[in-house]
Amino acid sequence: MAVLAVAGLCLSGCVKDEGNYDYKDLSTRFVDTAAMPNTFYVKQNESVEVDAISAPGAPVNLEYEWRLVQQSYTPDPATGAFFNKLLGHAKKLSYKVVDAPGSYVLALYVKDMANGGITQMVKMPFTIGSYASPGWMVMHGNNTESDISIVVNNKLLGSVLPDNTDYVQANVFSETNGEKIPGQGANVVALSHNWIGVFTATGQGGYRVSGNDLRIKYSYADMFINPLSAADIGFQTFEKWGYNELLVNKGDVYFIPQPSPDVYSKFGIKCFGEDYKAAPFMATIFNWAYYGVFYDKKNQRFLYINYERNVKQFNAPGATAKFDMRNVGKEMVYAEHGFEGRWFCVMQDEANPDSRELFVCRFDEYDDGNRGVDRIDISAATGLNAAKFFAFGDKANVMYYATDNKIYQNNYAGDRSSTLRYDLAASYPGHVITGMKLLEVNNHNYDGKILYVALYNPATGAGTLLQIDVNEVSGVFGAIKEYTGFGRIAGMNYKSN
Repeated sequence: MAVLAVAGLCLSGCVKDEGNYDYKDLSTRFVDTAAMPNTFYVKQNESVEVDAISAPGAPVNLEYEWRLVQQSYTPDPATGAFFNKLLGHAKKLSYKVVDAPGSYVLALYVKDMANGGITQMVKMPFTIGSYASPGWMVMHGNNTESDISIVVNNKLLGSVLPDNTDYVQANVFSETNGEKIPGQGANVVALSHNWIGVFTATGQGGYRVSGNDLRIKYSYADMFINPLSAADIGFQTFEKWGYNELLVNKGDVYFIPQPSPDVYSKFGIKCFGEDYKAAPFMATIFNWAYYGVFYDKKNQRFLYINYERNVKQFNAPGATAKFDMRNVGKEMVYAEHGFEGRWFCVMQDEANPDSRELFVCRFDEYDDGNRGVDRIDISAATGLNAAKFFAFGDKANVMYYATDNKIYQNNYAGDRSSTLRYDLAASYPGHVITGMKLLEVNNHNYDGKILYVALYNPATGAGTLLQIDVNEVSGVFGAIKEYTGFGRIAGMNYKSN
């Protein structure tokens, strides 16, 4: 793939190099900066070619020096030195990118030795992306094997890319590792410190892979201090907040508090202190009082874990509590963080599968007995008893749910009515929905504004991904973009670098 270069304002000035070089009068113009691309986005293993185009009337015998320097003022933690790499002395730079992903500056020094060493410096912002591109990771396949592809476009990555960038980096996992992921896919998640979690619902459970190229580093079994036997593997969910990692395996909760960036950290013993069997959903916390909250489906109650991996019961209900966190008596259908950081839990009566209630929790305060902040009966919502997938907005009271072939929005904060937002019948007959997820990334330009919906055609085995623009406040759908070339989509998530 060719390097992406973006035209824009070229930076030149009178800043001296910090190395052992003597550059004079750096405002002199020897190269035509307006004719050169000056902002680069390039992935690892790609090649860069850029010519120092001579300005009119420039001397003939000039000396050139190309350097790649780090943009930040922080030294490399491994070497203690600032990154400053000589790339070449030719007028035309030809360079294969082998450096770590990050933000750099490509610096060109052009020196006229016949005129006292007068030098021009040109600085060009230079972003190196991972070989596995930042974007929307899609795990797809069939019942026996899976792969990971990545959707790349400007809405996902912003101004770092040219305006027309829009493609799928297909089957990155198998391209890097030489084979597909054994087993039916479950999910793909960005972990801490540039790791990616690749999880399967069957087989050996998946891998922890490098975020740079998705190369396998550790098997699922070896993600634990005491490696799991095949009989003990049963991935259910993974979540993280900050650098804290939380995982549910066969109803047991595991926790890594603040793993070190320099040492591969593993899950230890299961969190203990109460008898429980965790539902496959985990609340990520915005308060140091709790390091994870889950629903105990065995005893039908909410529990939390602390920094010491102890499982704790919540306090008795306080004056404003809408329900008793210690005694809920329901089955959990789905749970996800949404508006104002609340945890929205879709629950049903065991004896009445058509019932649906939202149990809403807040964990941004210490436990005062009032962490159960709302309880809303939404059983009358159209088609809700057949819903298989849910998504809650983080900018307003937005709730989507999907049946096999329809997407609805429920007004749970108002009259609790539902609005049909999309029906597959016209555009995708014979397809079913296999997944739905909102893009929710703090400080992202499209946070809460894109809904991804996975479709599958059982007759052909082909999967399709819909990228739907949504209004983050009203929930109304806008433009819809289609991506094809997948198998059955089992999981999807955002990759930032």
